[in-house]
Amino acid sequence: MATKCRHCGSSSYGHGCAYGPDRLHEHRDDEKHCEWCGSSSYGHGCAYGPNRLHRHGPGGNKCIWCGSTSSGSGCPYSPTRRHEK
Repeated sequence: MATKCRHCGSSSYGHGCAYGPDRLHEHRDDEKHCEWCGSSSYGHGCAYGPNRLHRHGPGGNKCIWCGSTSSGSGCPYSPTRRHEK
């Protein structure tokens, strides 16, 4: 199933969203892929995310920043250093 941008409904990633903040498409409904670029990677390397970090959609009881199933502190990529699910 292809995901859609939460702001405009497009299946595109990256720049070009007419309604999104910073004109970026966001796909928050996919726990297996970065919401900004569509990559399955975690951590550094996202061409569009803040601070070039990938962030996945919530689900699967995994941290959206690093993919860990841990709770609490210890996420190396989260701005708060806490695992967010």
